[in-house]
Amino acid sequence: MYLIKSAAIITLLLPQASSFVQNTNGQKKLFLNGKDKIQPSFHLNAKKPKKAIPSSRGFGKPTSEAGNTSNRMEKTYDFPVTPIDDKAAMQDFFSVYTDWHPLFASIASHDDVPASSHIDLTSESTIVFGDGTPWSKLPQVPSGAKKDDQMQVISHVLDNFQTALTDIPVSEELFSKDPEDNNDTQFLEEGRRLLVLDRFQVISGVGANNHDIFSTCWSEIHHLVSEGDEDTGSLIILEEFDHEEMDLNLFVDTNIRMPLHFLGLGDKVEVSSFERGKNCIRLIHQLGAIRTLEQRDADVDALVEGFE
Repeated sequence: MYLIKSAAIITLLLPQASSFVQNTNGQKKLFLNGKDKIQPSFHLNAKKPKKAIPSSRGFGKPTSEAGNTSNRMEKTYDFPVTPIDDKAAMQDFFSVYTDWHPLFASIASHDDVPASSHIDLTSESTIVFGDGTPWSKLPQVPSGAKKDDQMQVISHVLDNFQTALTDIPVSEELFSKDPEDNNDTQFLEEGRRLLVLDRFQVISGVGANNHDIFSTCWSEIHHLVSEGDEDTGSLIILEEFDHEEMDLNLFVDTNIRMPLHFLGLGDKVEVSSFERGKNCIRLIHQLGAIRTLEQRDADVDALVEGFE
């Protein structure tokens, strides 16, 4: 069923992509919750502070039919980077997760990353998987006794992805005078991030101290980085989540996104957290740029020549 949902989303994207002429070359920016300084707090219990709920809007509809534009869907990409220069925060993180050092070392981009002062990067880069390791080799999609139920959860989330995409208001003109206001751009950027997802994990319960979330995220990151393929991603769905007990954005910032920078992977693995029917964490490895029409036509010509 979840493959059918993905196919439906592809049909929505293709007409937009065929008329979209924009090259988005350049480094993808990650964000750290807009803070001026990283807070050295690495407790898995990320207590949620009181704050206003951000507005969201969901594409496909003419702007005149979109209703209240204050409900626009928030972007889940291209956020500003917060400098990572807090040595105390880095020491705090790696001193808490000493059991994870072998995995961190195995995926570090090179031997001179900031984390090299806290973990041994000269050890064997291949790690073992077993009952005694905190990380796991996870299947591509749910399996086992809960497979059917969890596949239904995935289908539900993909339904919400599709709704969010089709609800993004479309400009009546092909391009806005201000590229930053171009809804077509947001539609394509959100859509292509959905289409690169080829792994899906469902966490039924967050576990003690949210350890299940931490373990699943880093196990998936290890898989994506070790495979080394571009335009691949994993969607981790939290079936049960208590907004009152945990700030998911804060958890992702301090336990996933920031350590990736320490390991030299901040520009290779894009991390986002958001809600699409269920709370989700999205991991994407080396997202490529949108092809220009010239690049698309060249690929088509090469394909046609191959059949002649």
